[in-house]
Amino acid sequence: MADQKNIFVVLGVARSGTSAIARGLKALGIELGDKVVPGNEKWNAKGFWEDTDIVYNINGKAFADLDFAPYGIQMLTSTEQLSAKLDSVKLTAIELLNHRFESTDYWGFKDPSTVKLLSFWQTIFNDLRIKEHYIIALRNPLAVAHSYNKVTGSEIEIGLLLWLMHLIPAIEETIGKNRVIVSYDLLLQNPELQLSRMKSILNIPNLTDADELHQYAHEFLDKKLHRFESTDADLRAHPATAIVPLCVRVYDLLMKIARDEIGFDHLVFQKEWIEIKSELERIYPVYCYIDRLLKENNQLKRTLRDIHKSVLWKMLYPFRAIDQTLRKQRQKSRAKKRLMKAYG
Repeated sequence: MADQKNIFVVLGVARSGTSAIARGLKALGIELGDKVVPGNEKWNAKGFWEDTDIVYNINGKAFADLDFAPYGIQMLTSTEQLSAKLDSVKLTAIELLNHRFESTDYWGFKDPSTVKLLSFWQTIFNDLRIKEHYIIALRNPLAVAHSYNKVTGSEIEIGLLLWLMHLIPAIEETIGKNRVIVSYDLLLQNPELQLSRMKSILNIPNLTDADELHQYAHEFLDKKLHRFESTDADLRAHPATAIVPLCVRVYDLLMKIARDEIGFDHLVFQKEWIEIKSELERIYPVYCYIDRLLKENNQLKRTLRDIHKSVLWKMLYPFRAIDQTLRKQRQKSRAKKRLMKAYG
């Protein structure tokens, strides 16, 4: 075994290919463990490849202790993530990582909500002296929004906002770390090339055989499951993009890195990234306000559903029917009076 422990963390918004990329890590010989969330036909027929302890016992517990809903637009600050409220969760995470690394020096995990706890996790990696590697999943934001709409019913605009608020922190919080951007579309087009990129950039040694890589590229990956495809032109032309125009700029820049046209240290990237961060800082309070309104709206919907399911609501149906009939009669009467007043 090597002297250095290596952690591989897949970052990216849901519906952007994070599961396929996590499974790609497994094909490269990175351990993902055997306690993974099972797949389902609605969300992911071929599996999520998420460690259940990470998702529920650590990330989920951390969000609960902070009273923070992770499936939204708003982000946690570093101060919030390093709060004493998470001390017990941190101990659980340390114990888990020590256990996971008992039999391997190369282990990884994936959970889209991890991007909102990166400061929390990075302090743990530092305390345990684990070398960090990040794989950032990239997919056309419009395709992500359409796919997210299919499984959740969320508006396309919300999908674009979620994409933006997962990608920018994933890049910003991994500056100076060993990282690679992997395009989901390019992965499907040429899986062997993208696996080779991941292996080379992340300095992964030969941990697997050709049969495993062939099985992943030619059996696991299924283009039939890639139901939502969007071009750059589609993204620019869609009305929802006008609400989140920064998506276009971020996607264009990150695709240049995914295609190996430029690197993170290139002047083009650095100049553009400074401007992107400045723009996000300006608009972020508006996004937080939208996030709060969405959460309040969803809470009202849940309350209304509970009322409609109650026995009392069903018992009062005859009275509601009578009231509705009387309301309609009053509306007709008022409309008739307005017409008579207007035309004599």
